[in-house]
Amino acid sequence: MKFDDFIARIDLIAQSDSFGTQAHDVILPEFARQRIEAMKKDNNPKLSGVAAIVYREETDANILLIERQSYEGVHSAQIGFPGGKKEDIDNDLESTARREMQEEVGIPSDEPTLIRKLSKVYIPPSRFLVQPYLFHLEALPKLILDSREVKSLVKFPIKQLLEDSTVQNGSIQMTEGLKIKTPYFFVEGHKVWGATAMMLNELKLILKSSLK
Repeated sequence: MKFDDFIARIDLIAQSDSFGTQAHDVILPEFARQRIEAMKKDNNPKLSGVAAIVYREETDANILLIERQSYEGVHSAQIGFPGGKKEDIDNDLESTARREMQEEVGIPSDEPTLIRKLSKVYIPPSRFLVQPYLFHLEALPKLILDSREVKSLVKFPIKQLLEDSTVQNGSIQMTEGLKIKTPYFFVEGHKVWGATAMMLNELKLILKSSLK
């Protein structure tokens, strides 16, 4: 998809149905299918905001993803959106997403334009309840990566997101040495799965709806 075509559909994208449950269920690994029951039992989940940023690169629309550093934790080395846990200084979760975006990749928090919220995603292993926000940005500024958090950038063209062949089925190596079978988006040699894949799949359905 060309960036200008994306911008021309902004109103349709903003007003589209959410597709949350429909989008999430088809991309989940089997072990995560009890997430709704797990969320009901969690009376105090950790709140998080993440930024899904669509930007222009030459004429194309791309989505910015990050590869996280390896560490002792559930989300070690995973591909995701810039974002993180809500802090006391944040007025709301949009503020969280904007602050974390600036801290992790150096995009000034006031530059991206908000399009809409996507559906929340609960992550049972880490107990995060994540609110994704969809933004657009005419062009990326010079990015400054937080080397403690971010190993590399992963650029995902929207035209690839819309291709059904980008979703594959296979195995993911978990940090504790276990392998799981799951659908995933194959992006620049990376397997993008779990919560990020759920968010991407919802965005895919929203974009396809805007093209009808």
